[in-house]
Amino acid sequence: MVQSGMLEMPAVVYSTVREEYDALTNGIGLIDRSHLGKLKLGGADAIDLLNRLSTNKLDDMLVGEVEGTVLTTNKGRIIDLLFVVRREDHLLVITGPETRQRVAEWIEFYTFIEDVVVEDVSEKTAILTVAGRKVREALPQLSEVSLSGSACLTICGVDAFVLHTEMGGVVGYDLIVPAEQAHGLRETLIDVGAVPVGSHAMEILRIRYGVAEYGGELHEDYNPLEAGLKDYISFNKGCYIGQEVVARLDTYDKVQKYLMRLSFEAGYAPELPSPLMHEGRQIGTLTSTVEALDGDRGYGLGYVRKAHAQEGKRLRMEDGAEVVVEGFPR
Repeated sequence: MVQSGMLEMPAVVYSTVREEYDALTNGIGLIDRSHLGKLKLGGADAIDLLNRLSTNKLDDMLVGEVEGTVLTTNKGRIIDLLFVVRREDHLLVITGPETRQRVAEWIEFYTFIEDVVVEDVSEKTAILTVAGRKVREALPQLSEVSLSGSACLTICGVDAFVLHTEMGGVVGYDLIVPAEQAHGLRETLIDVGAVPVGSHAMEILRIRYGVAEYGGELHEDYNPLEAGLKDYISFNKGCYIGQEVVARLDTYDKVQKYLMRLSFEAGYAPELPSPLMHEGRQIGTLTSTVEALDGDRGYGLGYVRKAHAQEGKRLRMEDGAEVVVEGFPR
């Protein structure tokens, strides 16, 4: 398999953060997520193999269903959170932007006599996401797609493969199209009222709702129970790589830290990752932050030791800045 490197990331901001955040929550936000990895898994054994490699039960997925699952090491640590779509003749696997090659190599490493073919289609395809309260008003055909479902639809004259997802209760649809059609579709979506949204507004939404992301919260320093990914774990299926460790942590309540939403004084921007302290001891790690919106407090995500993972708990950074635990991811 050949990989040509990282795909282009979206701009930080296109207009203003306030306008983009309002569009994302109350209007129609348009996010270019083409930088995500996209793998096509073909072959008769593709779903069985991925079921045996990752945390969730996938082998009973119906065609058109979308399911999240975590690829873990043999120590139960996170390689990546994958979103898997079952299509008629293959699986579409969406990965983090930096993990597509690692995920592909991991799957290929565990392919022995199975009929499985992995193809990286990241550079051939684009993902344009529309999200917000007014999305279905402007594009009523999207109402045909159930939550965690998919469909082939014509959107603004372009044939797209559509996934229905949500983040923090914000309605969203991923429109997957050939890369060469992305620019035209983007311009047409803007014509019907979509507002381009940069990475800053997306980070505000992600962090305020406690959504873990690769590079900050999702990597091999942590396991899926610590990261709040229990909804993507089946405790009733057969074995998978790392299953014994994850099951033992859950059964015996041995999880020692949890991903928490945090807040701090507006304008505070520490280096990441940074230690979280309590009475002179490190009891966690700050993993993500985002600048405040219109003078509000800043927000962040971080892993906090179990004894301190309580709403309202006051922690400190090494420089003495106060950090408040806001609660678990919603």
